[in-house]
Amino acid sequence: MARRTGRKVYRNSVNAKKKRAKKVAGVFISILAILVLVFIGYSIAKPIYNYFSTESNNQEQVLPWTPPVAETPENDSENQENKTEENIASSDNDSQPVSEEKTSDKNIENGFTAYKLPEDALTSQSKLNAYIDQAKSEGYNAVLVTMKSEGGKINYASESEFAAKDENVIAGTLTAKQIADSIKSNDMYALAVINTLEDNNRYGENRDGSYHALDGSTWLDNSVANGGKPWLSPFDNDTVSYVAFLVNEVTTAGFDAVVNDGLSFPPFRNSDLNLIGDTVKSSDRNKALINVLNVSNSVTSSRQIENILTVNAADIINGREEVFAPHLLDENYPVIVEFLTDEFNTTIVYNNQEIVLSDLSDSEKFDVILTIIKELSANKLKLIPSIRHNDYDQAEFDKIITILINEGYSAYIVQ
Repeated sequence: MARRTGRKVYRNSVNAKKKRAKKVAGVFISILAILVLVFIGYSIAKPIYNYFSTESNNQEQVLPWTPPVAETPENDSENQENKTEENIASSDNDSQPVSEEKTSDKNIENGFTAYKLPEDALTSQSKLNAYIDQAKSEGYNAVLVTMKSEGGKINYASESEFAAKDENVIAGTLTAKQIADSIKSNDMYALAVINTLEDNNRYGENRDGSYHALDGSTWLDNSVANGGKPWLSPFDNDTVSYVAFLVNEVTTAGFDAVVNDGLSFPPFRNSDLNLIGDTVKSSDRNKALINVLNVSNSVTSSRQIENILTVNAADIINGREEVFAPHLLDENYPVIVEFLTDEFNTTIVYNNQEIVLSDLSDSEKFDVILTIIKELSANKLKLIPSIRHNDYDQAEFDKIITILINEGYSAYIVQ
């Protein structure tokens, strides 16, 4: 009979327990050691990392900056040579007169709103500055100053030997340059008004520049007993030279434009015409006036400075403004037209039509007269209206300015 084998029962011995406990303790100690090492390693590594990181940043901050090296094209030397030539050309141009193209944004031909100063503005520097400040504060960007007045007085310290022949002619003490600089330092255009022929001074023993009778004597506009005065003649070479000198003097001083005023003949009587002779009897005697204007224009043109003619609106309407000859003037020649309200109080006849001005407001009169003069100029000339502010109340004055703006006038003058 086979022997039965019973179920085998496993028992832990004391030695086995000791070995197991030892093994568990070893594993625990190993884990603890690893944790300690990780902690210590992290604690040491972080400061080290921060230290080197900070050092690296500090080194980047103290390193000097150097510009990146630009790529050099193959033809760089050629470009550099051309650039140098351009610089040289630019340098050469700087020493030349400023061209119209370079100053197009500050060129008086583009238009201006000007205030004409009273003649006493040039009696002192402080008075001139005060008037300029006033004009600028009222919004004007240009100033007209009368350098030579009707009658012949010169309001600045001219160096003309011709003018110096009469000790009463040169009345001003400011130089032309001082006057121009005072205006332009305020970023305003400076326009010099020169009355060319309405000059009654006695220049020298032979009355240089004056009209002469056929017998060689000096013509006077009245008898000596009644205070008769000489006038400068456009036919006389001394007159032409005198005008050229004054125009040259003010343009050299830095003015932006010369305004030629008083280009007219005296109010001759028939007896005066016979006394002087054919020169003043000729139907085309106005060419002598245009010749003086052309002499002035030739001086200003050489310096690229505007040359302007002044005429009177009423004299144009009445046919007395002989220098107003569009067929003898260049296209777009600038012409200041002075409007004086008290000269248009009755009626005028134009194109065989009577216009009753007394029925119109001041601004309507202005508009009608300006339209007529524009037509008489054959739309060829550049008209620059000039009005006296005190001739109008503020409402009418504002209406006139609106008319000028609406009709496209780029320049006007207020006195």
